[in-house]
Amino acid sequence: MYQPKHFQMNDAALAARLIAENPLSTLIGPDDQGRSFVSHLPLTLIEAGGSWLLEGHMARANPQWAWLAKQEELLAVFTGPDAYISPRHYDTRLAVPTWNYLAVHVHGRFELVDEAEAKEGILKRLIGQHDPDYNAQWNELPEDYKSQLLGAIVGFRIAVTRWEGKAKISQNRAASERARIRDEASPQMQGWIDAYMPT
Repeated sequence: MYQPKHFQMNDAALAARLIAENPLSTLIGPDDQGRSFVSHLPLTLIEAGGSWLLEGHMARANPQWAWLAKQEELLAVFTGPDAYISPRHYDTRLAVPTWNYLAVHVHGRFELVDEAEAKEGILKRLIGQHDPDYNAQWNELPEDYKSQLLGAIVGFRIAVTRWEGKAKISQNRAASERARIRDEASPQMQGWIDAYMPT
């Protein structure tokens, strides 16, 4: 992605936080004709020994998993909060609007997971992250029903080979301008400004 130096996000902990808070990825890879094909899927980030692993699942009817299994690399895009920035926040009237946003692009190798117990583990970790109270209900479902559900999906893991992050949150503006921008930002964006941008 286009990366002016002052917008680069180089802190892995902040990038991991963005993924955890915004897990719906845009998963991009070529189809069988070499054209870009996109699926929107929640992914779970697992950090181990300094390495990242993403895991998720998609409908077996989605042809993307078969195409991705043949590729050397895919791209998963995660986006955080974003906002229109009015030039009325700036100290000069000689200014134009812009858009602030946060994004992390993750590149990695796709690994298919199609064994029922492993797929259930992927589902349980996803449920544990987003709806832990549902675990008890899942465990009470009839085994034949769970087996049917698990058969209708394919699980996968993405071994992350590299990532790049961008936090375009007005770091290039004066402190007085940044303060006005922060004051009108959403609570989610304010949290990122407080965590990332100097005041």
